[in-house]
Amino acid sequence: MNSNPVVANLEEARSDVSLPARSGGLFATHWRGDYSLPRSYWMNGVVIYHIGINMLLLMVLGVALAVFKGKAALVLIVGLGEVALLCAAYVWALVGIWRAARKYQGWLIWSILARLAILFGVLLSIGNLLNMLDMIGRATEH
Repeated sequence: MNSNPVVANLEEARSDVSLPARSGGLFATHWRGDYSLPRSYWMNGVVIYHIGINMLLLMVLGVALAVFKGKAALVLIVGLGEVALLCAAYVWALVGIWRAARKYQGWLIWSILARLAILFGVLLSIGNLLNMLDMIGRATEH
């Protein structure tokens, strides 16, 4: 046996041990773009992200603004945490849709339209993010 850990790891990597199976969970499968383009776009992008995650976090932010009124530090912490969660969920949704569009075997126009929708959506989201940060900033000033 070799005492050099790098060589030992290389020897182990050359072995016939098979790699673990790919995760089959919703988040990992969508992230890889392994769902169909319609499912990725409509179910994961529209229903799960926009209606589920996005709306839920925006409602939580509204409640936090009302409950923590006058407590600028708490509003800032909750608001920035919400922005971080929204951005992470948004990246997950977009990457999965983009990858599914790249793998799409149907009419080319659907792949192109899905990618264009992502690009326009990102531009709109930047404006929404700036508005949300402004709202958090105004709430912390009082």
